Amino acid sequence: MEKKKISKPWKIFGYVIFIILALLVIFDITVWVVYKVQRNKYTHTLREAREAGYCDSYDVCTRQDNLIIDGKEYVFFEAHREVILDGDYYENLLVSVEDEYIDKYPDEKGNLEIYAKELGFVYDSGQERYTIIDIYMIDLCREQISSTWCWRTLGVSIIVGPIIVIAGLVWLIGFIVHKKRNKMEA
Repeated sequence: MEKKKISKPWKIFGYVIFIILALLVIFDITVWVVYKVQRNKYTHTLREAREAGYCDSYDVCTRQDNLIIDGKEYVFFEAHREVILDGDYYENLLVSVEDEYIDKYPDEKGNLEIYAKELGFVYDSGQERYTIIDIYMIDLCREQISSTWCWRTLGVSIIVGPIIVIAGLVWLIGFIVHKKRNKMEA
């Protein structure tokens, strides 16, 4: 008696499971590698700034319109980070328009990290407090970028992983049943 072959749809189902699993693994590895590269760039930049004497870093900053306070013009940045445990963090940062510093992304408005040192404070006419800083460098907030992708990857893996496991088990059970039927018929 001739052994029955696995049906074409069943084979396609197995290939689809394998391809989705492979894509998920490649996606996870790619995000992990990118995270490591971004983390190394962040660490290198932070070390460079600290060695130059700029020990403060302000992350998740947004470039705003320039401000004039007490007749002096400043470049204005707003630092804001949402923190679940400690509450939200807000800080208004000013740097004199005359200061020179490294700005790696002069056209970017948001998601910036500023490596600087604090010089003091100034208040505007509405008694809003601003921190005056001496900037060493403005860079992208790499920590924010890589963390966001890590959380997205985790979410995709949590959703797709169990689906792949269940689909794989269904396929494996079907394959075992098919093999047993062939043995019994032989």
